[in-house]
Amino acid sequence: MKKLTKISRGFLKRVFQGLLLLSWVNVWPQEPMVVPRLSGELIFDGVPDEEAWQTIAALPLVMHMPVYGNEPTELTVIKIAYNNDYLYVSGIIDYKNPDDLRAFSKKRDYNSPKCDWLGVVIDTFNDRQNAVMFWTNPNGLRSEGTLQNDVVDSNTDMSFSWNTFWDAKSSIMENGWSTELRIPFSSLRYQVRENKTSMGITVASYRPVKAEMASFPSISPDVANALWKPSMTRMMEFTGLTPENPVYLTPYITGGIGQINELNDSETGYVMDSKFKYDAGFDAKYSITNNLTVDLTVNTDFAQVEADDQKINLTRYSLYFPEKRVFFQEKADVFDFSFLGGNNLFYSRKIGLYDGHPVRIYGGIRMTGRVNKWDVGILDMQTASFEENPSENFGIFRTKRSVINPNSFVGGMVTSRLGMNGSYNVAYGLDGQFRVTGDEFMTVKWAQTFEKDSVNKIFDFAPSRFLFEWQRRKIKGLGYDLLYTWSGKNFNPGVGFEAKDNYQGLRAIIQYGWLPERETFLRFHAISMTAYDLRNTLTGLHETTSGILKWSFEAKKGFSGNISANWLLEDLADTVILGNDQASVPPGRHSFAYLSAFYGSSGAHALSFDLSAEAGSFYDGWKLSFSALPKLSVGAGFDLGLTYYLDYVIRSSGSMSFTNHILGIRGLMTLTTKTSLSAYIQYNTSVDKVVTNIRFRYNPREGNDFYIVYDEGLNSDLARETPRLPFSAGRTLLLKYTYTFML
Repeated sequence: MKKLTKISRGFLKRVFQGLLLLSWVNVWPQEPMVVPRLSGELIFDGVPDEEAWQTIAALPLVMHMPVYGNEPTELTVIKIAYNNDYLYVSGIIDYKNPDDLRAFSKKRDYNSPKCDWLGVVIDTFNDRQNAVMFWTNPNGLRSEGTLQNDVVDSNTDMSFSWNTFWDAKSSIMENGWSTELRIPFSSLRYQVRENKTSMGITVASYRPVKAEMASFPSISPDVANALWKPSMTRMMEFTGLTPENPVYLTPYITGGIGQINELNDSETGYVMDSKFKYDAGFDAKYSITNNLTVDLTVNTDFAQVEADDQKINLTRYSLYFPEKRVFFQEKADVFDFSFLGGNNLFYSRKIGLYDGHPVRIYGGIRMTGRVNKWDVGILDMQTASFEENPSENFGIFRTKRSVINPNSFVGGMVTSRLGMNGSYNVAYGLDGQFRVTGDEFMTVKWAQTFEKDSVNKIFDFAPSRFLFEWQRRKIKGLGYDLLYTWSGKNFNPGVGFEAKDNYQGLRAIIQYGWLPERETFLRFHAISMTAYDLRNTLTGLHETTSGILKWSFEAKKGFSGNISANWLLEDLADTVILGNDQASVPPGRHSFAYLSAFYGSSGAHALSFDLSAEAGSFYDGWKLSFSALPKLSVGAGFDLGLTYYLDYVIRSSGSMSFTNHILGIRGLMTLTTKTSLSAYIQYNTSVDKVVTNIRFRYNPREGNDFYIVYDEGLNSDLARETPRLPFSAGRTLLLKYTYTFML
């Protein structure tokens, strides 16, 4: 403990020194650009040819990629305007060669780089940290999402799961396409001060044939994810907006049949048990103010949710599965308290799921928005009992606010998990991100948990989590990410996710990147070195050391890839189980190295693909892993994707060798922007099972949906158990209908 205290004091001293540096940061306010108000009526048809549009000046676009600072290679006219009810964005995108236009898919929330895009990023509170985005393509589909944490990591800080009320229409012409986006101000949360509203806005268009992105404002690609960052938006000013506070009521009904094969009373065979299923419930949304929204859900249902991807675990860490339920995806950015790598103080899959089985959610309430200068998120959910798990109440409170400069914030979180049998788990967290100067950022996080039958003391390191990170967020030139993390032996976030328990360690990532200005096929390439060392917090003994040397690149024609050399040294205190109990690694020291590579083709063609491979030593044996993800788009209405994963492991003892295959087929048919038929079939050899998920959706307008969902699990090796397994483990056919009323 003395050693720990000494280490902690050293880090706290560095934190304090970093905070002192913040006082030297000068932040100059950005002069707002006034958004023009429409002076006439518009016909919303996807063709911005009305006189009202002619009086609006086009925004000066600058190429973001492949060569920053150039003018767009072809005519691109984007305009933005508003009236009392809507924010409008229009675009005219011409092509010298009309065959270069790409108009794939009509599915809601489609977001592949295969097709042309035009969109807008809106930092509605002008806080330089969070934003919403709206995109459309030549077919007029709608794809919207949220951005958080100034998009430091695109995998976790960008989501296309959020939906709201808005419209888009497009028109394909002989020499290109045009579009109009109409976004109700009632769908945006914003603040009005002295009759004026400031929002940060970026508009952009993408041409996949040339992998060309043009934007306003001019945004340098020197930092990762620059185009998506709320901090890079242009501050724009609106006058005379009058916030509306509508009430949306969305009832639903479901009905169908479920069938499952279960052992008979004598356990000599299986019999099919069929049950009719029916249910009903509702969601409600109300804007208390233009800054604060309340969502109420009663008897929450997730019948239409897509199945999880099949995975094989060949590590000593827990697998992370992303949230796919729309209610929890919406506004998920508000409740984020990440410790990186999927670790989070709040993991919504702890609610309504138990050991992989769905648990009824009686209902709950969520409130999100802003109170004065504080961003606030409150969530409370009540679940039913399931098997030995009691009925539980889950509570989350999250808040944060900007301090010192627009790219810095402080915040906190409290979570609770209260069982009706008297069990409890409570956690709190404090965090802050500070832009010290230029591209230098410092992040500090602390969390602690309390639970029944444990010794609970304030600021006890055993049930605590700590993270300190210093970053230089640059992809051009020198960039780095230095991190220290601590997870105590008793840290147990009851509503969170931890991939590994009881460890502390250091990680360093050093990168040097180039954005070539001369004529070359490369748009960007970089060399990076990553090293980390993890030790047991209780014993101080070594657990893992790793080193990675990587070269990565992005080409101006849209393809990308990387190659890396990897080395690990692991000391195992206990046996590690690999795969689906297919092999085990004994305790002891293991050193191994392998090469890995990735290649992703350009999305400008009907056929695109991602390939990855790993090969080398693995504990006391060898491993070969390979994945192929080809995707074919046929016209605007059909997509076919394949996923194939191979893991071949051979240990020093031949009897401990195994091979896993995961094959997936994903099909999507979209005859119109209102209908879609999707199918996802997965075969996993490690569990000898085929999982089928088929969904039909009719979505005539936002909030009005009709689903037909079919799920089935098929056994591929019927003789692996006694008595012989049935071909079908079970199937479900459900119909779901929702309709939204605006009161």
